[in-house]
Amino acid sequence: MWVFWRLLAAFYFELEVILSFAIVAWFILSVILLGFWGWTVYVVIKQKNAWKLYADKRKMRFHSNGILETPSISGSVDGYRVTIFPSEHSELDARSQRRLTAIEISLHTSIPIQSAIASGGMVPVIEKLHFKYEYRPPAKKWEDSYVIRTADRDLTEAYLTDDRVTRLIELMKVDKAWIIFLALNDTCLLRLDTPLPLDNPKKLDSTIKQLVAAAQALDLEDGEEKDLLRKQSKTDKERSVLSVDEKLLDDDVGFELEDE
Repeated sequence: MWVFWRLLAAFYFELEVILSFAIVAWFILSVILLGFWGWTVYVVIKQKNAWKLYADKRKMRFHSNGILETPSISGSVDGYRVTIFPSEHSELDARSQRRLTAIEISLHTSIPIQSAIASGGMVPVIEKLHFKYEYRPPAKKWEDSYVIRTADRDLTEAYLTDDRVTRLIELMKVDKAWIIFLALNDTCLLRLDTPLPLDNPKKLDSTIKQLVAAAQALDLEDGEEKDLLRKQSKTDKERSVLSVDEKLLDDDVGFELEDE
């Protein structure tokens, strides 16, 4: 009988130890989860305040999108239509989504070249467009990870001047940034995606100014379209226009392809 009570006491002691460890583990996990939630709230609020300040200064439209949602901005900067919004990008395993901040600029001119240029996580996007050629500019700082796909190699080579290539490389060198430039039919877009919240108004402003400067360089100059078409590849003069499913682009990374 004495042995039984001794075993029972030992069992209760071990049970108390287990419960104590469980309570401590639950407490630590709760602190971590609350800390993560609190940090997320802090980042979102800081981002909203920074974006609101920037939008007010630039006379742009600010959209809060809910208390704990990433905001968005739309409007004009130096005459260019600019949209800033949250985006999601599928990971390689297609099982998860990566949340990003996207800044997208619409060019003024329509470039007569069906082409796409990308870096980082945007490369898989343009690979789905199935362009006929891949072009690599002779610039020394051009990295193997950057990709240019085009329907006309000669036109692309003529269009991508040293200044334009330099501007694109400078964008692709931005820390943690993915870049894509699309010239599809009448749509010409330049876009930067980053996992950073850009919660500093000065940093947001400098990033947008860099994109606008690149857009200005990528826009066609007066009479340049005619000069480019003269250099069009003879074998591609009767090429069919690439048909692009806008839903494909929207599903991948949420391109703002619609006109306002």
